[in-house]
Amino acid sequence: MSEALTEKEYQKLSINFRKVASRFLKCNFHEYQDSLKRFLIFIEDSPTINTFIQENNVEEFNIKKIIEERNLNQKFKLPIRKSEEIAFVYQMLNYISENDLDIRSIAFGYSSSRKYQDQVEEFNNMVVQPLVDHIATYLTEVKIDLGYDKKSGTQFTFNRDFKGQFNHAQDHGQISAHQTYNETNVDSLREEVGKFMDELSKYQDIPEEEKEETSEILEAAIQEAESGKPKGIIVKTAIEKVKSVGELATAGTTLFSLGEQLVQSLQGVIV
Repeated sequence: MSEALTEKEYQKLSINFRKVASRFLKCNFHEYQDSLKRFLIFIEDSPTINTFIQENNVEEFNIKKIIEERNLNQKFKLPIRKSEEIAFVYQMLNYISENDLDIRSIAFGYSSSRKYQDQVEEFNNMVVQPLVDHIATYLTEVKIDLGYDKKSGTQFTFNRDFKGQFNHAQDHGQISAHQTYNETNVDSLREEVGKFMDELSKYQDIPEEEKEETSEILEAAIQEAESGKPKGIIVKTAIEKVKSVGELATAGTTLFSLGEQLVQSLQGVIV
């Protein structure tokens, strides 16, 4: 089915998968069943992803027996082979969903913390994340096979040596700089923005329009921070933009982590 995807269809599929997967991986344990069902339905309704899963879902595992025979605090042992690992995790998630199992009992022992949320998040990190990574890798391979892997000529660079300066260059065009001066110390914020944009530029699945819009909003937010009298609406818009871009990245990735850190710093600007 992947051969029939246009470039825009591929981008939409990749972005939507990352959003659904990220939402599932970081969901509250009270909402686990709903988030799990949403994740599984997305796979079932996406021919490209579903075909990949079914091609690997060959080995049959007795998930019921595996769960029942697990000792207290014992972690599930994932298969070594790629196809078997995909099959094992996918079958386990379906079993948990179909039988409406309490994720707290499944995830018990995955974290030394006594908090259910920590245990569930660690279960997702150790069991679900590998499946998400396999799918994300496959989508990247599809992109390469379809010839959609050409690097964009757009580059984003935040100058960390000069206050308030943001550089944007299209292809080999001349870089234009916007610079303001004051005594406000926003070096740390600019450094975080630079790291975030550097990482964002590596995500070829995220449309260039999205990257450009993010860079413009963050540039405006930095200028507001330097002004000494930041307009809350501009900074809040930047916060929402970073959050929305973060949703396109899988939880646990560098971009996702940098986004969370940047959001906290931006929130400090308007406190």
